[in-house]
Amino acid sequence: MLRRALTLVAAATLTATTVLTAPAQAVIVNLNFGPLSIGEYCTAKIHPEAWLGLYEASGLRCYTPQGSGLVFRGTGDPYLACKHLTTDVIAGATRIAGDGLSCQAVR
Repeated sequence: MLRRALTLVAAATLTATTVLTAPAQAVIVNLNFGPLSIGEYCTAKIHPEAWLGLYEASGLRCYTPQGSGLVFRGTGDPYLACKHLTTDVIAGATRIAGDGLSCQAVR
């Protein structure tokens, strides 16, 4: 009887341990950023006067508005911009409407 009770306790402990250590399921979430948010990355990493960022067909580009136009300040990396804008693990970066940036974050 005692052996059977110990076997049941050992089995319950093993099951509880297995449940507690099971890995969580990751979820991909799209985080969208506009030109001013991308500009934060531009200011910090590309040029101190660039505060507007556009993810154009030719890539992520940083600008300073001046008068009625834009002064080009340099190019950036969309993936690194995502890493700068969020603490999430980034799986990818894509261009969205309005020259915005969509970061695929793993949560």
